[in-house]
Parts: sequence; C-alpha cells; structure tokens
Amino acid sequence: MRKSNSTPHSANGLTAPTAPVPARIDPKAIIAVTLGFFILLAFMTYQIAIVMVHHGVERDASRRSLEWAEFAVKQVPEIAALADGQRIEPEHWDAFRDLASFGGVFRFKIFSPDGVLRFESDDPAATGESLGKHNAIAASVVKTGEAYTTVENGRSKPNRPDLYSETYLPVYDSGRLVAIAETYMDQTSKTAAVRVEYAFVAVLMAGMILLALSIPSAGLWLMFRRLKYNNERLRLAQIRAMASDKSKSEFISTVSHELRTPLTSIKGSLEMLKSGKIIELSAPAERLVAMAAKNSNILNLLVNDLLDFERIDTGNLEVSKRPSDIVTIVKDEIETMMSYDTEQEVEYFYTGDDGPIIGNVDPDRIAQVVRNLLSNAVKFSPRNGGVFVSVRAETGAVRVVVADSGCGISPDDCARIFDKFTQVDSSDTRKHRGTGLGLAISKGIIVAHGGDIGVTSVEGVGSEFYFVVPIGIEDKRLPLQDAA
Repeated sequence: MRKSNSTPHSANGLTAPTAPVPARIDPKAIIAVTLGFFILLAFMTYQIAIVMVHHGVERDASRRSLEWAEFAVKQVPEIAALADGQRIEPEHWDAFRDLASFGGVFRFKIFSPDGVLRFESDDPAATGESLGKHNAIAASVVKTGEAYTTVENGRSKPNRPDLYSETYLPVYDSGRLVAIAETYMDQTSKTAAVRVEYAFVAVLMAGMILLALSIPSAGLWLMFRRLKYNNERLRLAQIRAMASDKSKSEFISTVSHELRTPLTSIKGSLEMLKSGKIIELSAPAERLVAMAAKNSNILNLLVNDLLDFERIDTGNLEVSKRPSDIVTIVKDEIETMMSYDTEQEVEYFYTGDDGPIIGNVDPDRIAQVVRNLLSNAVKFSPRNGGVFVSVRAETGAVRVVVADSGCGISPDDCARIFDKFTQVDSSDTRKHRGTGLGLAISKGIIVAHGGDIGVTSVEGVGSEFYFVVPIGIEDKRLPLQDAA
C-alpha cells in the first residue's frame, strides 16, 4: 500500500493551494529595533559633533594665532632679537606685555628658532626652558615649521578659563624664521558658540536622515501589513480548499459505493434476461436488454474508475505484486478487446517479443492499464484503422507500447493528457465520450509500480502511448522452454 501524499488534492485534479508561512511581525520588536537604531544614531551624531567642535575650535585658534604672530612681528620687531638671545632694554617690555591683549591672546611665550624659552608674558624672567621639555609634541614645530594647536580644560588650573587653547607656531619675518611662539586663548565662549552651530547642523542632519528613513520604513511597514493580510487570506483559502477536497473525496467515495450495489443487481438481472433462462424474449426486447446490459457495463466501468481515482487520490491504491508474464497479460487484453463490437472495426497488431517476459507486478492492475490504453487507441482510431501493440524487455525493465493511427495530439495536450478529468476535446459536443479518468488512473498505477508512463504524438498521424515498469526480479525462462 502506498503512503498517502501529504499534499492535498482537490477532486477535480487540481492541487490545493499551500499557504506560505505567515510573516510573524512583532510590533514590540519593531519598536525596540527602531528605538535602538535612533539611540545609536543620536549617540554617533553626538560623538561626531564633539569631534567637529574640537576641530573647529582648534582651527579657529590656529588662524587667530597666525594673525597674532603677523601683528607681533610688525608691532614689536624686537621679537627677532629677543628670540636670538639679545638683551632687550627695559623700556621695550611694555610693548611685549601689550601683545597679551591682542586677538584674544591672554598669555604667550617666545622661544628661539631652535626651541629655547626666551620670554614668558606672565614671568619675563623665566628663560632657558627647552620647548621639547616643555611640550614634547610642540617640539615638532621646530622640525616641520607647521603650527600645532590643542584645546585644554582649565577648570582645575589656577588663573585659567574653563577651556583654553595652546598654539605653537613659527614666527616669520620677511620669510625668515625668527622665533617660535606659544599663545594661550580663552575658548570657553567660542566652544559654546561652535557647539551650538554644530548642534544645529547635527539636528538638521539627523532630521534629514530620519526623513530619508521614515519613507522606506513606512513603506516596509505597509508591505508587512499587506503581506500578513495576504498570508491570512491564503491560510483561510487553504483551509477551505482542504475542506472542499475532503468533502469531494468523501462524496465520490460514498456515491461510488452506493451505486455499486444496485448496479451489480441491475447487471445480474439484465444478464439473466439476456440469457433467456427466465423468459423467451422477442427480438425487439432482446435488443433493448442487450443495449441496457451494454450501458450497465459502461456504468460499472465508470463506478470502478471513480473508486480507483479516489484510492489513488488518497494514496490507498492497493498493488499486489507477484511474478507475472507481461506478454500474456497484454495478449489477453488484446483478445478481450477484439471480442467487443466497435463501430470503428479496428484491427489489432502485436509486434513485440513473444515472451514470456516476467515482471514483479500486479497483473490485474497492469491489465487495467493495458485495457485503458487499448480502449483509448480504439476510441480515437479511424474506421478500419490499426492499433499496434508491443512488449519488449529492456535493461531491468519492460516497455509496453500502444500506437494508433488516429488524429494525434498537440504538444500542449500531451503535457496535460494524464491529468485527472482531462480530455483532448473537453467541449460539450466532443465526439468521444468518457470521464477522462482512464489515463490518470493508469498513471497512478504505473507510478505505484515505480515506473513511468508517457505519450509521443504527431498531429494527423497518430499517437504512441507507452509505459515502463521495472522487472523487480530476475528474468527467468519457463522450465519447459529451458528444457527445449
């Protein structure tokens, strides 16, 4: 017995829709992630603002110190002599002290070009200290000739503003390096002003980023809402489809079983009447009884097809395999078909191996497949046409072919002809009647044997149906044939 396929099928052969896994969206998680993102954004913006403020103040201090140096060289030319180590007359000290009130500089020092302290505005007598000892980083100004500025915290130092800058810069006179100056500037108010400016810029940037992110975020939120809604609809549709599929399967099973009992009784009664054992029938009555018996046989085949379809659809098709001669099965079905009266008057031709070809199959089910293929070939063959049947052994398998000289099948129809309830001509006025279950049942039987079934066709020339089943056991000749 085959295991039932977990994919639900509807009674009309269509696969019931399988709903995708619903997108589970947790609003709290979204809010937490969003808040975390904006907190991180705010922190990064704050850190960037601090760095930008620091660099802004340093650039301003360096610029103003250069202006101070240019002014100092012009107003106090004795700076070059002082830096060179020459003695300065006392009357010139006032000019040096006045430099401490220009450009925001509240304190300054003068070093020689090679970095020896020559003058300090707070203590003119302090001399001789090396610039490298005074500030190791500032000593690079002597080598590079480039200004260096740093911003310091003066809250814990006496006579210092809250924030002040120290700038070490070379002093040039007519393109000649004459001194190294160290200037001190109060940067408390400047830092506050720059901080306000950059805070405004930071807020503006954060607003622009927020606006840029809010639009796609809103779009994503709406998309998730729509996805969740669609998934819910798909889930409900799947439930309805599965319920409908179950109802159709139960209906087909119930109707088929309920029809089978009275149909068997009707068939038996008609066969008894047809035999003449009960009553002698007149010629017209005998024709009516024969017609009724024929139609009851057709109805019986239809009920059997519905039952087989229901078994295949639910995965309950029973296949009892045993060693069987497939050539004999095929030839027996050909003889049975030849005994039927058909309007087409089709002729049968067996062109395969004489056999026996032994396969581990269910002979009744394989006979059913052959019967369906032969019936289909006869149905679509022209009057006085031919049906060609062959059975041939392949490596580990048996191939059975049923070919006709009918109208042929288009490539599109070949792809769907083995679907349930499918006929090439499905219109209400189609020439050939039937349920469209024969080929679908045949496919289910062959698949249950682990084989393959298919068709090749040329429109206007004919069709060739085939199925291949694995042998499943060793090919063995019958003992009499081996003895011969």
